[in-house]
Amino acid sequence: MDDDGYIPHEDVVLDIEVRLESPRLISLHDLWRGKCREGRLPARRDFDPPEMKDVLGAIFLTEYVPEQDDFRYTLIGTEIVKWVGVDNTGRMVGELFGDHGRSFYRLVRTSRKPARIHGTVHWRDKRHVRFELLALPLADDGESVDRIMGATVYWLESFT
Repeated sequence: MDDDGYIPHEDVVLDIEVRLESPRLISLHDLWRGKCREGRLPARRDFDPPEMKDVLGAIFLTEYVPEQDDFRYTLIGTEIVKWVGVDNTGRMVGELFGDHGRSFYRLVRTSRKPARIHGTVHWRDKRHVRFELLALPLADDGESVDRIMGATVYWLESFT
């Protein structure tokens, strides 16, 4: 486990400085930053799907489940489902990604700051697929993170 509490996974890199590459993720990050006011985090209700139309299919939403100290996927965009091959809406992050996945979401929740991971897909025999994921903290009260909204983009690795 790293000092920040994140448990790394093979072929996945944590970026807490959020040096995004995808223009779609940059746009979502800019939208989120524009909704942060006076040190307060935006809430889910602050986002309207039409303002996210360029990234909507890549969006996911989780809710924090304090009894389990885990996160439940409440929304998974159609692009994610296409690349993953299954709709994991309703499932827990820990169930799907183990301690390394849960630790990433915990980091976003406790730091109250966005984070990025990127690397090679390590599931479903898809090591030829690369991804970039942005996770953004949301708080209904502006303070305590109760949801994480994000987006994931995928692409085929170039073998040139």
